[in-house]
Formats: sequence, C-alpha cells, structure tokens
Amino acid sequence: MKRIILPAVLLVAAATPFIANAAAPAAKTMSLDAVEKRAAALGVRAHEIEVKGAAVKVEGRDAQNREVELLIDRRTGEVLDRRFDD
Repeated sequence: MKRIILPAVLLVAAATPFIANAAAPAAKTMSLDAVEKRAAALGVRAHEIEVKGAAVKVEGRDAQNREVELLIDRRTGEVLDRRFDD
C-alpha cells in the first residue's frame, strides 16, 4: 500500500480561506435609528421596522399618505425594493 504525505504548506494553504472567513470582521450595518432617518430622507414616515438579515423592511406612509414598504440594505442604505399597498 502506497502512502502519500502532503507537505504542511499545502494543508495550511487549503485551510486558509476557511480561517480567513471565520476571522473576518462583520461588515458595519446601519442602526435602526439610521434606517429610520434614511426612510425619512426618502419621504417615508416609518411605522414599523423589521430586520431581515443584511436588510430591513420598513413599513410606513409617504407624502401622499399611501402605505409603502421599503427594503433597505443595512450596509449601504440602498433601496432594494419599494412597494405600495393598495
């Protein structure tokens, strides 16, 4: 029976991506207060904010008093989706 011995360098190189991901700091996310201010800047008075992972769902009313839902990326403040409730 033949045994193959891998050098330690190859083992470390193979494990490095996993180690790097585990030690990487989490991306900064907006606080709920910052999300509410972002919604206000978009003309939406927030009534409810729900965290959904890296995004938040904001329910509120716009300047025309229509019910609106925003999906905002907590890292960038970008509006991912905007829906009006009928």
